[in-house]
Amino acid sequence: MANVTLAPPSMGAGVSRLTTNWIINRRSDLLWFIGGALAGYAMFFLHAGLHLDMVTVWFLWVVFLDSPHFVGTYVRTYFDRQEFAARRKLLLGSLAWLGFGPLMVGFAFLMHQAGMANYRLPFLVLIVFFNLWAYWHVVRQHWGILALYRRKNNDFDIWDTRIDRGLLYVGLVAPFFAFLVRHPEARSAVGLAGTFPAWPAGSMTQSFLSPSSGVWHWEHGVVAFTALAVVTLVVAFLGRQLVRWRNGLALNGPKLLFMAALIPLYSVICYSPAVITAPLLAFGAFVTVYHDIQYHAIVYFYSRNRYHKPGVDQKKFGLAPMITKNFASYAVAGIAMAGVFRLLGCSFEVHAGCTSIVLTSQQTLFGTITTKELLVGFMLGFPLHHYFVDQFIWRPSRDENLKKDLKLKAA
Repeated sequence: MANVTLAPPSMGAGVSRLTTNWIINRRSDLLWFIGGALAGYAMFFLHAGLHLDMVTVWFLWVVFLDSPHFVGTYVRTYFDRQEFAARRKLLLGSLAWLGFGPLMVGFAFLMHQAGMANYRLPFLVLIVFFNLWAYWHVVRQHWGILALYRRKNNDFDIWDTRIDRGLLYVGLVAPFFAFLVRHPEARSAVGLAGTFPAWPAGSMTQSFLSPSSGVWHWEHGVVAFTALAVVTLVVAFLGRQLVRWRNGLALNGPKLLFMAALIPLYSVICYSPAVITAPLLAFGAFVTVYHDIQYHAIVYFYSRNRYHKPGVDQKKFGLAPMITKNFASYAVAGIAMAGVFRLLGCSFEVHAGCTSIVLTSQQTLFGTITTKELLVGFMLGFPLHHYFVDQFIWRPSRDENLKKDLKLKAA
């Protein structure tokens, strides 16, 4: 969920020292929007603590939690007759993303035909682009949840807005850059040669990040700068809360809990030495599982308010009310779709974690490009389509119905 633009409602004369207005309610918010961070730690512990096969863990996560959250997007777009009619141009035009991967393979073919040695570059660009957008999509949803807490608690001071935005974006993006220069697969994907150099002996960060020896390299500077940036924004955020308290202004309780759950999670994962030994796809699970839980919670909350409140004519919405009749029906629909999608991918050697029936990597199209690359490109179109559509459908400041269905205004 992203692009939540805020406009301050009127504030009452009496302001409590601690506001506690929740998105759903205290129990649900603490369990899903805040407590969901524990799933990120748990997923990371499966690798760092239990040393499980993360390819298998990744596949189970994708089938039972990650891919099903695409259904949440489809419920409130393609399966909602009213929403589809209102967004027809967006929803039909966005299907072009399914052809983006094959298009990049097509560019690779043209480069190969032209005799260019680096003809695989378009496919590599596709992979890097996909992974960067996937992470940015997660960051934007976290901002969306934070923005809802700010709106719910009348938290609109310009300085708080700047510091909140700075901490969330720096607190999530800066550690990601540190991860990119440290992880072997990530380094290769972004064109960095070799491995991350060992920290110099006596470095303040060596015991946490890697063994010592060697000299300072620019990569050390990147990691140190990102860590300093995160610490600086954390101090600024805490300092701002102290200033508000001393000035008799309200503290946003849910926002504080959300930030306390969110910011440390990404630092622990991205700066930990254990993440270096995890497969790159496992990192995706570490940093996305919290997002998945939040997304399922907000979609289900939205659906209950839109399709299942007393007096609603469900027939005008199409399939969406049937899919969201209860949590079981929503979960079954999501897992069924994910199971078909992922097992199909596995059968053609596109996805890891299960047995392939057709070895598409042995079917050469041109040069070293095989049928597998073509199918991978096509399959990546589904999450790319999700990222694209999702950034337009969660804008309560521009959508009065969405504002009502998220209970940001009176029904």
